[in-house]
Amino acid sequence: MRRRRASGLLAILGALLVVTLGATAAAAQKPERETIPISFTGPFDLLTEACGVPVTINASGTVTVLTFPDGTGPLELNAVSVTFLVSAGDNQVLLRNAGIDLFRVEPDGTVIFMSTGVIGGVFSGVLKINLTTGEVILESPQPTGESTARICQQLTR
Repeated sequence: MRRRRASGLLAILGALLVVTLGATAAAAQKPERETIPISFTGPFDLLTEACGVPVTINASGTVTVLTFPDGTGPLELNAVSVTFLVSAGDNQVLLRNAGIDLFRVEPDGTVIFMSTGVIGGVFSGVLKINLTTGEVILESPQPTGESTARICQQLTR
């Protein structure tokens, strides 16, 4: 008798859990989605100064932005996929920016930014910043082999 009662109670609790979780999932709004095309060609002053020769950049790709208006997720989630073709004369270097950027609010109200992936061929890894204070919480870059000096070397050979 006791086993049957416990089994019945577990079945009822399981059914309530399924209904509750299903209602919560159904109540959550889909995130708003915007895809922003990136297309730019122009002078690249930073590398022009570093390399000592005129450098141009051609950027193309997309940034997909997901925002969560009902507060069920992060503030914003960005998926970045951009290719950069950097040129000086007949020399070219292909760089990539691919990864995820996340903006979220901690329970204490602190806004955190976290970026993972490859940024411009120079940084690869995870970067986490407290946007409220500007403090870098985590930085675990992995060498990509593409430093500014190396890019300049390839552009000026």
